[in-house]
Amino acid sequence: MNGDITQDPLARSVLRHLAATRGKDDALGTLARTVLNGEASLQSAANNPWHSQALAAAAQEAQQSQDRMSPEERADIDAAARKLQRGADASGGIDGRES
Repeated sequence: MNGDITQDPLARSVLRHLAATRGKDDALGTLARTVLNGEASLQSAANNPWHSQALAAAAQEAQQSQDRMSPEERADIDAAARKLQRGADASGGIDGRES
């Protein structure tokens, strides 16, 4: 790993998911497509005010959602994330494609 998080199979999978499921006028979808297309690094794309505001809002929403979860629900999410990571590590990507 060269320190570029976008080379992590799980991170690339998230970027691909955002790119595929978010519209052209959606900041997170645009950020993902910009990074995946090689137009900008993740850091550079995240420095764009439109993208950074969307990231901050999504992070806040995720934190609020997590705060509402029971400890058991959080444990289930953690276990599922570990399973996904193991699968991504074994196959070269969460969807089975090399990154």
